[in-house]
Amino acid sequence: MRIKIILESPKSIVLQVGFNSIIQWFIYSNIKDSWLHDIGFKYEKRQFKLFSFSSFLEKAQFINEKKLFIFPKIVSFIFSSPVDWIIENLASKSFTTKKISFWQNELYLSEVSVLKPPQITQNEIKIRAITPIEVHSTFQIYKQKKTYYYNPYEKEFSLLIANNAAKKWEAFYKKPPESELKLEPIGFNKEKIVRFGSKNSLIIKGWTGNFKLLADSKMLGFIIDAGLGNRNSQGFGMVEVIQ
Repeated sequence: MRIKIILESPKSIVLQVGFNSIIQWFIYSNIKDSWLHDIGFKYEKRQFKLFSFSSFLEKAQFINEKKLFIFPKIVSFIFSSPVDWIIENLASKSFTTKKISFWQNELYLSEVSVLKPPQITQNEIKIRAITPIEVHSTFQIYKQKKTYYYNPYEKEFSLLIANNAAKKWEAFYKKPPESELKLEPIGFNKEKIVRFGSKNSLIIKGWTGNFKLLADSKMLGFIIDAGLGNRNSQGFGMVEVIQ
């Protein structure tokens, strides 16, 4: 399930590079249950939040010398989760928040709308990455940790996404999935380098583009709402069905 949240401001909205962390803050601050932030859905030592979100859908003017984005007075983003109570919690709490502080901006909730879910009846769909899909491994090299980000043309990319999807499923349903997720890149996919957070920001690499997903229809519906790959609750791995 996914919703679209529209926010308004009396004037243009000015945000720093890495502003997705502010959208994440808005989401957590408007979900009443702190359990999701503090604990989440557990699988062994992993904790999954089982939601993803897009960046603002509107185009912004980027002021390079100041590292600032200038958005219009109305901005919107999409939030998705396979867990109904998370969606309901966010939507209902958002309506009780009169004023929202986004960095130096004062925003007001304009609208929350439920988006029509895709009808998934087959075991194969095509998707487009709305936000970059990210999977990585961390290695210890000479007492330093190094992060390697995989690209869609390396076999580890698909394998790690499949393993991640299975763990999310088991964290929620408390049993292994009945089918294994398979992913194949379609055509040209573009690498994206994203900053998360304004101060001491993380620099994260992910990939956008089109992909083919194969699994049973229930797994497909679950994972496109939970998000593909890592860091979904930081705004990575949100996808939409294109066929």
